[in-house]
Amino acid sequence: MPVISVSMTKENGGLSKAQKQKLISGLTSAFVDVVGRGDKTCVVVINEVECQNYGIDGVNIEVSIEELRKI
Repeated sequence: MPVISVSMTKENGGLSKAQKQKLISGLTSAFVDVVGRGDKTCVVVINEVECQNYGIDGVNIEVSIEELRKI
């Protein structure tokens, strides 16, 4: 059984239900197109990480993502 895992920051409340469905559908379709199997067994796991729970360059990020992207 193929498992696709996506980890991303949870910004502005995270993904909506519709966005999650579109992401799951798109990733599953891409997998089937490339590998040729898995449409009925492909599992997609979306991990939304709270912004305060990750770090970049050895530093825990305490500023907003928007501020970080300005740097």
